[in-house]
Amino acid sequence: MKKREMFTFVCFICILTLFGAPSLASDNSCLDCHEKLTAFNEKEKQLNEVRIKHLERDVACSLECHATTLDKFAKSNYEQWTRSKHALFQVTCNNCHGGDPSSDVKESAHIGVLRSSDPNGSVFYRNVPETCGKCHTEEYNQFKESLHYQRLKDLKQAPTCDTCHSPHEFKVLNSTDFKDLCSSCHNIELEIAPDIPEKASKAIENAQALKSEIFKARSAIQRAKQQGKDITAAQKHLDAAISIQDNLPIQWHSFNLPHFQNVTDEGINYARTSQEDSGFPPEKPKTPGFGIISSLIGMSSIYLLVRRK
Repeated sequence: MKKREMFTFVCFICILTLFGAPSLASDNSCLDCHEKLTAFNEKEKQLNEVRIKHLERDVACSLECHATTLDKFAKSNYEQWTRSKHALFQVTCNNCHGGDPSSDVKESAHIGVLRSSDPNGSVFYRNVPETCGKCHTEEYNQFKESLHYQRLKDLKQAPTCDTCHSPHEFKVLNSTDFKDLCSSCHNIELEIAPDIPEKASKAIENAQALKSEIFKARSAIQRAKQQGKDITAAQKHLDAAISIQDNLPIQWHSFNLPHFQNVTDEGINYARTSQEDSGFPPEKPKTPGFGIISSLIGMSSIYLLVRRK
């Protein structure tokens, strides 16, 4: 983990520890109860059976090893939630699952809470977009324009919000994660647009390229300021690039990859124009010099002659 990433992670955990929702939402019975529950019980039992079999066969068994395996297998829903942004902003169990968080009686606290397998439940996979859309309105409106959403409404199998964002963690995937996830449906075997994973990965990478160009534009404007140059035009184009970048997470949820690519390219052009306006244009990609090309041609000729002999 890079130093900057580690600092961000430690800072986030400290904020949760000092000001997190578990302490601020102390009257929430969901948190009081689920803090004590764990997703490990059944898996721990299975691993203990494996340990006993190892010992019976005199196979070296490390409790630490199995504990690590268990830790990688799952985390309790409560622990996942405490590390999420939902916890930071006090979005608690009842906001998604329903129920009465003011009651500490199990039966009344779970009134209205339905299993994820119940078609009428708020967390049934076809109903998840509407549940998330109560807060994430713009993302939901974009998602409704997607083929994924249309398939859900047609009662067909399709990804939904927590397919990508994982329930209780709500993490944002990187380009590699997206490529792997998309490939589970979009592949040659199933013959469902097998080119999508690669396009999705490139779209995310293009968004990262926009972020990089915006950073360069900001640096260029700062240098221009120090030299007393007029930065009005440069700042205008930078603001346009930043506006596009800020809207990308919402745009993404329509899964219109060509449109997403075009919008991102527009943002990159704004950021590069900003650099030019500042007097520090983007560096052009370096091409191999004539000497290098000549050397490669010469080496190729020698190789062909040797093969002929």
